[in-house]
Amino acid sequence: MNATIATIISIAIFILIFNGLRRRMSVPIKSGVSLLLPILYVSTSLFQLLDPKLHVVNSHYIYAFGIGIVLSIPLIMTTNFEKRSGEIFIQRNKTLFIILISFFVIRLIFHGHFLSNDVDTSNFLMNMVMLSYITVWRMASYRKYKAVK
Repeated sequence: MNATIATIISIAIFILIFNGLRRRMSVPIKSGVSLLLPILYVSTSLFQLLDPKLHVVNSHYIYAFGIGIVLSIPLIMTTNFEKRSGEIFIQRNKTLFIILISFFVIRLIFHGHFLSNDVDTSNFLMNMVMLSYITVWRMASYRKYKAVK
């Protein structure tokens, strides 16, 4: 995939995620399972493993996963839940949005330069970083949600 097209798609997906999270802060959480659904959505990027043009060294998986874990820490710290009128909401927090925007900008900067000059491999590794931080962040958020409930 062309790097420009991949960047445009990434921007469109980011805008959808950003707006969805902003809206979710004003709607009560009906089920904690909805917090875990983004893991399922992002995990579809693992289908890239079937691409024969993909050349990833095993250590790159570990690096991508480690970077994702480190990136999840500020997200976990800024994501909290509160009870309002008997229902549970995500607490409004501008810092969370600043962190997400920062991650996206970092992704755009390093896209194409992340451990490889091959666009397909770079896309996959960036998706692995994203999958790992979303997985850790959302699982921790689910635990926080259960604690408030």
